[in-house]
Amino acid sequence: MKIEDVRFITRGVTPEEKAAVWAVLDAQINEESVIEHAVQSPGMNSWAKSQISIREDMVEDRGFGREFTA
Repeated sequence: MKIEDVRFITRGVTPEEKAAVWAVLDAQINEESVIEHAVQSPGMNSWAKSQISIREDMVEDRGFGREFTA
């Protein structure tokens, strides 16, 4: 988005007011972009990272107390 893309309907807007509006719009766009990227790639939260060390490795041939064979 460029400053030229912003159209003011109110008459008599000063350059300072235009700059202030542009700064607010730019900050809002940046904030929404950060939120959108965070939602798309959340990664692991702190709790999930802390649980990794207590998990056991998966073993394919581990039985569950009783073998079922045909």
